[in-house]
Amino acid sequence: MALLHPDLSRQHHYNPVNWPGATDSAQVAISISADSLCRLLQSHQLHVEDLTCLDAESRARVRQMLLDLVR
Repeated sequence: MALLHPDLSRQHHYNPVNWPGATDSAQVAISISADSLCRLLQSHQLHVEDLTCLDAESRARVRQMLLDLVR
């Protein structure tokens, strides 16, 4: 089975989404399962620099997740 290696040098440029009726479309607050977050980070569909943890427990869990992914 061939393993696919993403081209990490490719830059992704996204256009901001302007939702109708939204007062501030710069940020949204969401909740996501740890498994889904890990899957998105591992597949490079989401990057850690795009995240902001709102509490110390979440920050510690994301940090540990990233350490596990790079091992």
